[in-house]
Amino acid sequence: MASTGGSEAAATPDGSPVTCSPAPRLVAGALVIPPFQVSFLGQDFVHWEEMRIELAELAPDRYRIVVVQNFWTEDPNPDLSQCLAGIFLSRRRRDGAWEAAENWPVECRTVAHVGMLDLRRPAHPRLVVTRPC
Repeated sequence: MASTGGSEAAATPDGSPVTCSPAPRLVAGALVIPPFQVSFLGQDFVHWEEMRIELAELAPDRYRIVVVQNFWTEDPNPDLSQCLAGIFLSRRRRDGAWEAAENWPVECRTVAHVGMLDLRRPAHPRLVVTRPC
């Protein structure tokens, strides 16, 4: 798994921590998120397995791909400097603001933004990845 190398000072233009993990990609009708690690606030937020999100399950819209701290999954890791991470797909609200992971009835906290997924034309999905490295 790739790491951020512990560089917490670096940030993307929107203030998200830098991640040098492999970039998300589109493969056979799915958004594929490789295992990743993001360092933020003195902790490493990690997801150990590849994730696949089927695009056909999502409404046509634009989505912000957000790394979140996952409070729902019990973490037996004794290393308290590591936390489990997940992915939240944020959509624009009617007022134009992006949905915030913290406003949903799932216990998570935004850690970083890693890209944008555009499904407004479902036959031609577009992925723009925030790659500061």
